[in-house]
Amino acid sequence: MAENKDFKDEIRKLIELQEFDTEIFDLTLQMEEIPEKMREMDESLEAKKSGIASAEEGLKQTQVAKNEKETEMQAKEENIQKHEAELYLIKNNKEYTALQSEIDSIKADVSLVEEEIINLLDEIEKSKAELEKEKKIFDEEKQTEEKEKSEMKVQEKEFSLRLEELKAKRVGSTNAIDPEILRQYERIRENRGRIALTVVNGNFCGECNMQLRPQIINEAQLKANIVFCENCGRILYDQD
Repeated sequence: MAENKDFKDEIRKLIELQEFDTEIFDLTLQMEEIPEKMREMDESLEAKKSGIASAEEGLKQTQVAKNEKETEMQAKEENIQKHEAELYLIKNNKEYTALQSEIDSIKADVSLVEEEIINLLDEIEKSKAELEKEKKIFDEEKQTEEKEKSEMKVQEKEFSLRLEELKAKRVGSTNAIDPEILRQYERIRENRGRIALTVVNGNFCGECNMQLRPQIINEAQLKANIVFCENCGRILYDQD
């Protein structure tokens, strides 16, 4: 069968059209990802903000517990002072011994409370240090993400302008292609997505990598009519 020069030209025009379409496809995909990336950034920051709020609440509760222990210790110390003053008024040894025993018991309680306060103070200091560290990390990440979001918005605008340019070029390209061939190309692109036209790579389909029958390869080389991969259904062409 003689080579069809017109059809060879149609293949060339389809290749040009697909170059527009693949870039449009990729840019559209990237543009769709930008809002999702921004949303993920917002959620990440919000989670960190909630973590900081939780840490602040934990610190506040620890400080309240420390204040309560200090109030408890103060009450016990006042009670000790009161009982020690009462010792001077007691003349009965038995009552004196009982009261002294009670004073010693309260002092032991005071020692335990003091230890608890010391532990709480240590916990407060550690919590404060950790909280400041988390706040610093949060502020740094917030600045970084705000910068990234600003860059994404600039990129989104550039993508949008490029898409308008490509779509205008695409219209000119489609107008030059045989309507029936264009219809088949559009149908495949709708079903297959990014790639509708692919090169014969040796004995294989350049897209799905399926081995092609010799007859299919010969037809693609002759460029006498439109040839499809029997596996993925894409239009085949011979690069030579």
